[in-house]
Amino acid sequence: MKSSTATILSTSVLIGCIITLLGFTYADKDEKRITSINISIIDDVNSKFLTVPRVRTHLDSYGKIIGELKKDVQLEAIHAHLTNIPSVLNVTIFSNFNGELVIQLVQRRAQARVHLEESTDYYIDELGGSMPLDPNYSARVPIIHAKNSEEVNQAFLFIKKIENDEFWTSLIDQIIVHPLGELEIIPRIGARVFLGSSPDPDELRKNLLTFYRAQIKTGNLKNYSRIDLSYKNQVIAKRHVY
Repeated sequence: MKSSTATILSTSVLIGCIITLLGFTYADKDEKRITSINISIIDDVNSKFLTVPRVRTHLDSYGKIIGELKKDVQLEAIHAHLTNIPSVLNVTIFSNFNGELVIQLVQRRAQARVHLEESTDYYIDELGGSMPLDPNYSARVPIIHAKNSEEVNQAFLFIKKIENDEFWTSLIDQIIVHPLGELEIIPRIGARVFLGSSPDPDELRKNLLTFYRAQIKTGNLKNYSRIDLSYKNQVIAKRHVY
Protein backbone atom coordinates (compact mmCIF):
# COMPACT_ATOMS: atom_id res chain seq x y z
CA MET A 1 0.00 0.00 0.00
CA LYS A 2 2.80 2.34 0.98
CA SER A 3 4.65 1.49 -2.24
CA SER A 4 1.58 2.22 -4.31
CA THR A 5 1.02 5.54 -2.54
CA ALA A 6 4.69 6.51 -3.06
CA THR A 7 4.43 5.70 -6.76
CA ILE A 8 1.34 7.86 -7.12
CA LEU A 9 3.05 10.73 -5.27
CA SER A 10 6.18 10.43 -7.40
CA THR A 11 4.12 10.42 -10.59
CA SER A 12 2.15 13.45 -9.43
CA VAL A 13 5.36 15.33 -8.61
CA LEU A 14 6.85 14.42 -11.99
CA ILE A 15 3.75 15.61 -13.86
CA GLY A 16 3.75 18.79 -11.83
CA CYS A 17 7.38 19.45 -12.72
CA ILE A 18 6.69 18.87 -16.42
CA ILE A 19 3.72 21.25 -16.37
CA THR A 20 5.82 23.86 -14.57
CA LEU A 21 8.65 23.52 -17.08
CA LEU A 22 6.23 23.80 -19.98
CA GLY A 23 4.77 26.88 -18.41
CA PHE A 24 8.21 28.49 -18.17
CA THR A 25 8.96 27.42 -21.76
CA TYR A 26 5.83 29.05 -23.16
CA ALA A 27 6.31 32.11 -21.01
CA ASP A 28 9.88 32.36 -22.24
CA LYS A 29 8.67 31.91 -25.81
CA ASP A 30 6.24 34.77 -25.44
CA GLU A 31 9.05 37.01 -24.26
CA LYS A 32 11.44 36.06 -27.05
CA ARG A 33 12.26 38.77 -29.57
CA ILE A 34 13.33 38.59 -33.19
CA THR A 35 17.07 39.17 -33.17
CA SER A 36 17.95 38.53 -36.84
CA ILE A 37 16.52 37.70 -40.25
CA ASN A 38 17.93 34.86 -42.34
CA ILE A 39 16.96 35.11 -46.03
CA SER A 40 17.77 32.44 -48.60
CA ILE A 41 16.86 32.05 -52.27
CA ILE A 42 16.16 28.50 -53.45
CA ASP A 43 17.83 27.57 -56.76
CA ASP A 44 19.46 30.97 -57.24
CA VAL A 45 22.03 29.57 -59.70
CA ASN A 46 19.80 29.36 -62.77
CA SER A 47 18.00 32.66 -62.30
CA LYS A 48 18.91 36.00 -60.77
CA PHE A 49 15.61 37.83 -60.52
CA LEU A 50 15.83 37.59 -56.73
CA THR A 51 18.85 38.39 -54.57
CA VAL A 52 19.11 38.59 -50.80
CA PRO A 53 19.86 42.36 -50.83
CA ARG A 54 16.80 43.03 -53.01
CA VAL A 55 14.58 41.00 -50.69
CA ARG A 56 15.96 42.86 -47.67
CA THR A 57 15.25 46.20 -49.34
CA HIS A 58 11.67 45.11 -50.04
CA LEU A 59 11.32 43.84 -46.47
CA ASP A 60 12.46 47.23 -45.12
CA SER A 61 9.29 48.75 -46.54
CA TYR A 62 7.18 46.39 -44.42
CA GLY A 63 8.17 47.96 -41.13
CA LYS A 64 10.07 47.02 -37.99
CA ILE A 65 10.68 43.31 -37.39
CA ILE A 66 13.99 42.95 -35.54
CA GLY A 67 13.48 43.67 -31.84
CA GLU A 68 9.78 42.83 -31.93
CA LEU A 69 8.35 40.11 -29.69
CA LYS A 70 7.91 36.86 -31.60
CA LYS A 71 4.27 36.66 -30.55
CA ASP A 72 3.64 40.10 -32.07
CA VAL A 73 5.23 39.39 -35.45
CA GLN A 74 2.54 38.78 -38.09
CA LEU A 75 4.01 36.04 -40.23
CA GLU A 76 1.04 35.99 -42.62
CA ALA A 77 1.35 39.74 -43.24
CA ILE A 78 5.09 39.43 -43.94
CA HIS A 79 4.37 36.48 -46.24
CA ALA A 80 1.82 38.53 -48.19
CA HIS A 81 4.26 41.45 -48.40
CA LEU A 82 6.99 39.26 -49.89
CA THR A 83 4.70 37.59 -52.42
CA ASN A 84 4.08 41.05 -53.87
CA ILE A 85 7.55 40.85 -55.40
CA PRO A 86 6.77 40.01 -59.07
CA SER A 87 9.46 37.34 -59.39
CA VAL A 88 8.48 35.38 -56.25
CA LEU A 89 6.82 32.00 -56.78
CA ASN A 90 6.66 30.77 -53.20
CA VAL A 91 7.63 31.92 -49.68
CA THR A 92 8.25 29.88 -46.52
CA ILE A 93 8.61 31.85 -43.30
CA PHE A 94 9.00 30.85 -39.65
CA SER A 95 10.86 31.83 -36.48
CA ASN A 96 13.16 29.47 -34.59
CA PHE A 97 14.09 29.14 -30.92
CA ASN A 98 17.13 31.39 -31.39
CA GLY A 99 14.98 34.40 -32.22
CA GLU A 100 15.86 34.18 -35.91
CA LEU A 101 13.21 34.85 -38.56
CA VAL A 102 13.87 32.40 -41.39
CA ILE A 103 12.65 33.35 -44.88
CA GLN A 104 13.06 30.99 -47.83
CA LEU A 105 11.96 32.13 -51.29
CA VAL A 106 11.50 30.27 -54.55
CA GLN A 107 11.73 32.49 -57.62
CA ARG A 108 9.75 32.20 -60.80
CA ARG A 109 11.64 30.87 -63.82
CA ALA A 110 11.20 32.76 -67.06
CA GLN A 111 10.53 30.39 -69.96
CA ALA A 112 10.27 33.00 -72.70
CA ARG A 113 10.09 36.72 -73.35
CA VAL A 114 6.90 37.81 -75.08
CA HIS A 115 6.85 40.58 -77.67
CA LEU A 116 3.38 41.71 -78.73
CA GLU A 117 2.87 44.27 -81.47
CA GLU A 118 1.14 46.88 -79.32
CA SER A 119 2.15 46.03 -75.77
CA THR A 120 5.09 46.13 -73.39
CA ASP A 121 7.32 43.06 -73.41
CA TYR A 122 7.00 40.63 -70.52
CA TYR A 123 8.19 37.20 -69.44
CA ILE A 124 6.10 34.05 -69.23
CA ASP A 125 7.01 31.73 -66.34
CA GLU A 126 6.99 27.95 -65.89
CA LEU A 127 3.29 27.97 -64.98
CA GLY A 128 2.30 30.10 -67.97
CA GLY A 129 1.86 33.26 -65.90
CA SER A 130 3.11 36.65 -67.01
CA MET A 131 5.79 38.54 -65.11
CA PRO A 132 7.26 41.98 -65.83
CA LEU A 133 10.74 42.54 -67.17
CA ASP A 134 13.38 43.17 -64.55
CA PRO A 135 15.50 46.36 -64.62
CA ASN A 136 18.57 44.56 -63.26
CA TYR A 137 18.49 41.12 -64.85
CA SER A 138 17.65 39.76 -68.31
CA ALA A 139 16.90 36.06 -68.67
CA ARG A 140 18.44 34.31 -71.66
CA VAL A 141 15.26 32.77 -73.03
CA PRO A 142 13.55 32.59 -76.44
CA ILE A 143 11.58 35.61 -77.63
CA ILE A 144 8.02 34.91 -78.74
CA HIS A 145 6.61 37.22 -81.42
CA ALA A 146 2.81 37.10 -81.38
CA LYS A 147 -0.30 39.25 -81.73
CA ASN A 148 -2.31 38.03 -78.74
CA SER A 149 -2.28 35.72 -75.73
CA GLU A 150 -3.76 32.81 -77.68
CA GLU A 151 -0.84 32.88 -80.10
CA VAL A 152 1.58 33.19 -77.17
CA ASN A 153 0.08 30.02 -75.71
CA GLN A 154 0.78 28.13 -78.96
CA ALA A 155 4.48 28.93 -78.65
CA PHE A 156 4.52 28.31 -74.89
CA LEU A 157 3.15 24.79 -75.35
CA PHE A 158 6.01 24.02 -77.74
CA ILE A 159 8.57 25.50 -75.31
CA LYS A 160 7.26 23.28 -72.51
CA LYS A 161 7.62 20.23 -74.75
CA ILE A 162 11.29 20.98 -75.44
CA GLU A 163 12.43 22.34 -72.06
CA ASN A 164 14.65 19.29 -71.45
CA ASP A 165 15.75 18.93 -75.06
CA GLU A 166 19.31 20.22 -75.43
CA PHE A 167 19.16 20.39 -79.23
CA TRP A 168 16.09 22.65 -79.43
CA THR A 169 16.96 24.84 -76.43
CA SER A 170 20.44 25.45 -77.86
CA LEU A 171 19.09 26.19 -81.33
CA ILE A 172 16.13 28.50 -80.73
CA ASP A 173 16.63 32.23 -80.35
CA GLN A 174 13.15 33.46 -81.34
CA ILE A 175 9.75 31.97 -82.15
CA ILE A 176 7.32 33.62 -84.56
CA VAL A 177 3.65 32.66 -84.32
CA HIS A 178 1.78 33.00 -87.61
CA PRO A 179 -1.95 33.87 -87.77
CA LEU A 180 -3.06 30.23 -88.12
CA GLY A 181 -1.00 29.15 -85.12
CA GLU A 182 1.92 27.92 -87.19
CA LEU A 183 5.35 28.27 -85.61
CA GLU A 184 8.57 29.44 -87.18
CA ILE A 185 11.85 29.66 -85.33
CA ILE A 186 14.79 31.97 -85.80
CA PRO A 187 17.83 29.94 -84.73
CA ARG A 188 20.92 31.39 -83.11
CA ILE A 189 22.80 30.48 -86.31
CA GLY A 190 21.53 29.65 -89.79
CA ALA A 191 18.30 29.79 -91.75
CA ARG A 192 14.82 30.19 -90.32
CA VAL A 193 12.98 26.93 -89.67
CA PHE A 194 9.24 26.69 -90.32
CA LEU A 195 7.64 24.09 -88.02
CA GLY A 196 3.98 24.37 -88.97
CA SER A 197 1.07 23.86 -86.56
CA SER A 198 1.05 21.39 -83.63
CA PRO A 199 4.68 20.41 -84.24
CA ASP A 200 6.11 17.16 -82.87
CA PRO A 201 9.56 18.10 -81.47
CA ASP A 202 10.98 14.57 -81.68
CA GLU A 203 9.98 14.00 -85.30
CA LEU A 204 11.10 17.45 -86.40
CA ARG A 205 14.43 17.13 -84.61
CA LYS A 206 15.17 13.90 -86.48
CA ASN A 207 14.35 15.43 -89.87
CA LEU A 208 16.23 18.65 -89.19
CA LEU A 209 19.36 16.89 -87.94
CA THR A 210 19.37 14.65 -91.01
CA PHE A 211 19.20 17.74 -93.23
CA TYR A 212 21.87 19.62 -91.26
CA ARG A 213 24.32 16.71 -91.40
CA ALA A 214 23.87 16.23 -95.14
CA GLN A 215 24.38 19.92 -95.90
CA ILE A 216 27.33 20.30 -93.56
CA LYS A 217 29.12 17.46 -95.39
CA THR A 218 28.71 19.25 -98.72
CA GLY A 219 29.28 22.73 -97.31
CA ASN A 220 25.93 23.96 -98.63
CA LEU A 221 24.14 24.78 -95.36
CA LYS A 222 24.93 28.49 -95.64
CA ASN A 223 23.15 28.64 -99.01
CA TYR A 224 19.66 28.26 -97.54
CA SER A 225 17.42 31.06 -96.28
CA ARG A 226 14.49 28.99 -94.99
CA ILE A 227 13.87 25.38 -94.01
CA ASP A 228 10.32 23.98 -94.01
CA LEU A 229 9.57 20.98 -91.75
CA SER A 230 5.78 21.20 -91.92
CA TYR A 231 5.42 18.31 -94.40
CA LYS A 232 5.54 14.85 -92.86
CA ASN A 233 8.93 13.15 -93.26
CA GLN A 234 10.10 15.88 -95.66
CA VAL A 235 12.47 18.82 -95.49
CA ILE A 236 11.94 21.57 -98.05
CA ALA A 237 14.71 24.14 -98.14
CA LYS A 238 14.72 27.48 -99.92
CA ARG A 239 17.98 28.82 -101.25
CA HIS A 240 19.13 32.42 -101.02
CA VAL A 241 18.37 34.48 -104.09
CA TYR A 242 21.33 36.63 -105.10
